[in-house]
Amino acid sequence: NLASESAQVELVSGAATVRDLIQSITTAGYSATAPSEVTAAIPVDRTRGLRRDALLALALALPLLVGTHLSLAGIEWSMPAWMQWLLATPVQFWCARRFYIAAAKAVRAGTGNMDLLVAIGTSAAYGLSVFHLPQVVTRHGQAPLYFEASAVVITLVLLGKWLEARAKR
Repeated sequence: NLASESAQVELVSGAATVRDLIQSITTAGYSATAPSEVTAAIPVDRTRGLRRDALLALALALPLLVGTHLSLAGIEWSMPAWMQWLLATPVQFWCARRFYIAAAKAVRAGTGNMDLLVAIGTSAAYGLSVFHLPQVVTRHGQAPLYFEASAVVITLVLLGKWLEARAKR
């Protein structure tokens, strides 16, 4: 069931054990529990952690977004490069940690998913910005920075995941 992110599997006797099935699912990058474990488990509110990370990312990404787009309102001001780095770093490495974990699982399983795409794309933007950071400081803004793009993509995906989790709950 895609909506509830669950599946029911019926094993034919002698084909495999429950442990073999769970191992195969785990190797593929997903998680599985035996039926007896499911009934005994206490429901977990997955939206709490997503909500916290999404709102923190939003709080840190909004100044980046506003700071890099003030020229659209006729205000010629540029956020200092060090401040962009300072705001984007927690978003990249704390708020987006779930993407890196899921991406690592996907790579180990030899598959690709949206988490891998987000991790690669935002890491490329963040990494290039860090590479350009010394040039911006010494040349007074001559190299492009993409801290804002990285933080905003992470924020939007986290907000989407949070809303999706809330709807499922």
